[in-house]
Amino acid sequence: WLLRLSVVLNLMVVVALTWAWLSRYDFIRAFIYPMHERKVSFFESYPVNTGDIVFLGDSITEGGEWAEMFPDERVKNRGIGGDITTGVLARLHQITAVQPAAIFIKIGTNDLTHGPELLSTSYSQYREIVNRIKAESPATRIYLQSLLPRDAEYKEQVEAYNSEIEVIARETGSAYIDLYSHFVDTDGSIRNTFSNDELHLHGAGYQLWQQLITPYLETIPPQDRGKSPSPGDSVSRRPSLG
Repeated sequence: WLLRLSVVLNLMVVVALTWAWLSRYDFIRAFIYPMHERKVSFFESYPVNTGDIVFLGDSITEGGEWAEMFPDERVKNRGIGGDITTGVLARLHQITAVQPAAIFIKIGTNDLTHGPELLSTSYSQYREIVNRIKAESPATRIYLQSLLPRDAEYKEQVEAYNSEIEVIARETGSAYIDLYSHFVDTDGSIRNTFSNDELHLHGAGYQLWQQLITPYLETIPPQDRGKSPSPGDSVSRRPSLG
């Protein structure tokens, strides 16, 4: 009877894991894809303008009230919950067509769970995103932001992805912004101060993010971001963080 009980319990575990796996993809098909389509349609109807500063990414970018965080700047939030490098590539033309002043990219964390089957494919797509921006909107400044830490089990994957982003930044002459080291806890997870689900950010997390990228944003010449230069502006200022 112990053997029979063991077999039954193992079958129950297998069934539960299989159901969870299939449910994950049912959720993606039922919610992520339609939501992505709706957001892309909205972005098509309310396009980015020349000179805008664009925040491009997934739900973590989408959750930032960038216009409130940078009220004196012309910013556009182009984050979509659940998005991956494949999705960004498919909608990138909406942004590059109008020659924005700058694009702050943070994409890739969802590629660890429901992106391309191989991470090498995700890396290639990330590199293609940057190369397309450079080709289609050569005056646009590109800022590649590291992935944020997640729960501790993703530590090695996140750090490997960030290493690849840093390589892409060097190869393409883009700026690399290290967010990861400022958010990570001793066990490799995101600090509880900044998140309540080990992925998305609290207000304190967005405040820190804002502080970290402000020096980079200030390197963009005022005239490029649709502002008149003031006597205190200097286009030669260098970021002090990252």
